[in-house]
Amino acid sequence: MGGGGKYPYPQWVWSYYGGWWPAPKNYFVNTIIAGAGVATLVATAWKFSANREIRHRYPDRWIPSMLWAKEFHDPAYKAMWEKQLVIEGREWIEPIPAWWPFKKT
Repeated sequence: MGGGGKYPYPQWVWSYYGGWWPAPKNYFVNTIIAGAGVATLVATAWKFSANREIRHRYPDRWIPSMLWAKEFHDPAYKAMWEKQLVIEGREWIEPIPAWWPFKKT
């Protein structure tokens, strides 16, 4: 089942995936660096988006973005939503539910 050893191949052939026997140097470290770069970009985009998130209508049920959206934690926004909910006859939904394990104390 071995199929033999590595045979000589033309060195001038170039391919995106690395050629006949791709074994790039430092592939593990390069993967970690690329993953950290992607994670940094995703975190930056997430923070940028979360800081600009605005709800035009209060949710009917708890949604995950209530954990990080500033309008559910800022006292001015909270007062505005509570006033609007009284007019609509609805109740305030707690942004951080009782079952959430990572509560700020």
